[in-house]
Amino acid sequence: MMNNFKELKQLVKNAYAPYSKFKVAAIVHTDKGSFKGVNVENSSYGATICAERVALTSAIANGAKKFKAIEVLCSTKETNLAIPCSLCLQVFAELFQPKTPVIVYTTTGKQTIFKFEELLPHPFKFKK
Repeated sequence: MMNNFKELKQLVKNAYAPYSKFKVAAIVHTDKGSFKGVNVENSSYGATICAERVALTSAIANGAKKFKAIEVLCSTKETNLAIPCSLCLQVFAELFQPKTPVIVYTTTGKQTIFKFEELLPHPFKFKK
């Protein structure tokens, strides 16, 4: 399985998180290559966008149709995993297959791999 921990560790420094200080970086792997994202906060909290959704929207803007995996790193000082939030998981539900890997790292580089369906077993979805 992929491991872009070093790249994520550099990327997370670009996050704009002046309010929470909770910086996040993500790399999504697709049929059109890999796309990066960082979280961008806003003083109107609802306008904040997570790193995972930044990476996904960039991938879509570049023509991606198939999503192979996503890797996520948070800059917390703890060694606990920071699982993608429910908004991101709902966006994943639109784009990912149930078995799509969601790879999460601690700041020390410990990698944990989840299947998307483990994180959101009952997503809200309209039939296409």
